[in-house]
Amino acid sequence: MASPYNQDGTVNLNPAEGSIDAAGISPLTILTKKDSYLGRTRSLRTFNSLYAEVNIVDGLRYRFNAGLNFSQSTYNGYGGPLTYFNTATVQSSSNAEISNTEYWDINLQHLLYYDKVFAGKHKLGLTGLYEITKNHSLGSRFTVTGVPADYIKTSNFSLASGQPVASSDFGNSFSEVGLISYMGRVNYSYNDRYLLTLTLRRDGSSTLSPANRYFNYPAIGAGWNVIEEGFMKSVPVISNLKLRGGWGISGNRNVGAYSTLGALSAGYYNFGLGTAGQQLAYTVTSLPATDLGWQSTSQVDIGIDFGLLNNRITATVDWYHQKTKDILLSVPLPPSNGAGSTLKNLGKTEGKGLETSLTIELFRKPRGFNWSADLIYFFNREKITQLTTPDEKANLGAGWFVGQPLSVIYDYRKLGIWQLADQENGTLAQQTSPVQFPGQIRVEDVNGDNKIDASDRQILGNFQPKWEGGITNRFEFKNFDASIVTYARMGMKVLVPYLTGNSTGSGGFAFFNQSRVNQVKVDYWTENNPTNAFPAPDAASAVAYFGSTLGYYDGSFIKIRSINLGYTFTSTLLKKAGASSARIYINATNPLILYSPLVSQNLAVDPEGNSYATGSATLNPQGASERGAPERQISVNLNNPPVRQYTLGLNLKF
Repeated sequence: MASPYNQDGTVNLNPAEGSIDAAGISPLTILTKKDSYLGRTRSLRTFNSLYAEVNIVDGLRYRFNAGLNFSQSTYNGYGGPLTYFNTATVQSSSNAEISNTEYWDINLQHLLYYDKVFAGKHKLGLTGLYEITKNHSLGSRFTVTGVPADYIKTSNFSLASGQPVASSDFGNSFSEVGLISYMGRVNYSYNDRYLLTLTLRRDGSSTLSPANRYFNYPAIGAGWNVIEEGFMKSVPVISNLKLRGGWGISGNRNVGAYSTLGALSAGYYNFGLGTAGQQLAYTVTSLPATDLGWQSTSQVDIGIDFGLLNNRITATVDWYHQKTKDILLSVPLPPSNGAGSTLKNLGKTEGKGLETSLTIELFRKPRGFNWSADLIYFFNREKITQLTTPDEKANLGAGWFVGQPLSVIYDYRKLGIWQLADQENGTLAQQTSPVQFPGQIRVEDVNGDNKIDASDRQILGNFQPKWEGGITNRFEFKNFDASIVTYARMGMKVLVPYLTGNSTGSGGFAFFNQSRVNQVKVDYWTENNPTNAFPAPDAASAVAYFGSTLGYYDGSFIKIRSINLGYTFTSTLLKKAGASSARIYINATNPLILYSPLVSQNLAVDPEGNSYATGSATLNPQGASERGAPERQISVNLNNPPVRQYTLGLNLKF
């Protein structure tokens, strides 16, 4: 829409002048000022695994495992004045950055094994474990403005006119966490028919409160190889049959380092005018969690494995039921508290589900046509069974409701768009607050008081799929082989934040409401296009009333994950070439989306969630931002969709 060059042939530095993006620098400076940019990362990574094993006596052995991972990464970045890469507040200046990141982790394991067979039928296995794990990370980042010349770049920060700045919110960090573990396990089987496993583990974590750092969790598993019983010989159609069951408790201590201590952030107090009156200060951003302990989950599982017709049909079915308590959650606090949040062990949840897999050999003919299919189907149902107290039924600030999953959509229900007819017949005038006009979003007045406020929010759904599954077809014919992998996720909601007006999304796309250039094309409301899909553009506001209601869509999809085709050359041809084996293949990854309401409406490139939203803000009648569920929302952004890739390859062995 603007000329990229000036009349004298130089680059038009600000082609968007006169618009909201007036300060943006032309990307053509990437070509014309190549020496004014530096973005270099250098990394060193090493992965080490060592072990030693010794047999002490017959059946008794000791093993030592040691693992060390280390990485060091440095970044040098420079953006010269008036270049596309310069993100400084004043584009006529330059900016430079140096950062360094160091990470290492150590894992040491001492294992003692004892395995023995008694009377030819009794198999006994004992395992003892002592393990230590430590993780370390350190990061530093400095930025500066006013580097006097492009050739200096990041070589000497002392020459810059601006003072080096160490950002408190990105790049500067330190943490060390540790875990110590003890475990004992007993495995017993009788005549390969009856199986029993008993396990007891004890872990201690540095991230939890000193009084609650250690946690014990047991497990028991049992199995019955029914196919080994004598009476199964009279049932030849069944080629495999095994029953399984188990119960156990698992622990979760995944909270950040020093979470029990709370957190401070740097800021300033103003004791006078200008920067001279600013004094360094610290504010509380999260309260200490002095009683933080382990989250635990108990689970029972019942399963069956079977095969039919000489294993031409094989299947596995598992049903599980789990209960979780003392859940580790970040709890938002009222603004009057002065701190944003705190960590607590809160409430209880319950989940149950089914996991199945089935393999069928439809055609089986050596050196002929072979066709087999793998089918999987599974689902999970999760819900909150208790919040902080048995009497509490909802925590609106956190978006938690007893009887609902942890991640729900709690917002206003969009009915459509206010139309001219609503204004003419008086329907629009009946809503006294907020005052709205044709072309704006219309939401449901739940309590019928002719005004929209926080009491009109309701549960609209959740991000839990009704079911997931897939089919993998494999084909063979002589020297040819092929496979097609299909995957489906059905009956779930997703959040599309770049359509809500309250989030640019991590892809950097701003809201369409201002009708800016280079934005997502949507079905706007106008007087000549009285749609109920999206509101009318409003250049005066980037945020629409109740814009969050525009972000919830059916995230169901069916996709072809991969298509593979190969040909294996015969040995006769290979001998002439001096090779022992050779196979040529073609592979397509993520080639097709067979079904997706979101993609068919041209509202997303790919329907599969690629991030977790941090909240869906809604604009209340007073213009303040209200938050829905603070996190755990599966979102679909325009950044980094799954890569569609085609590969041609050749495998040779000599």
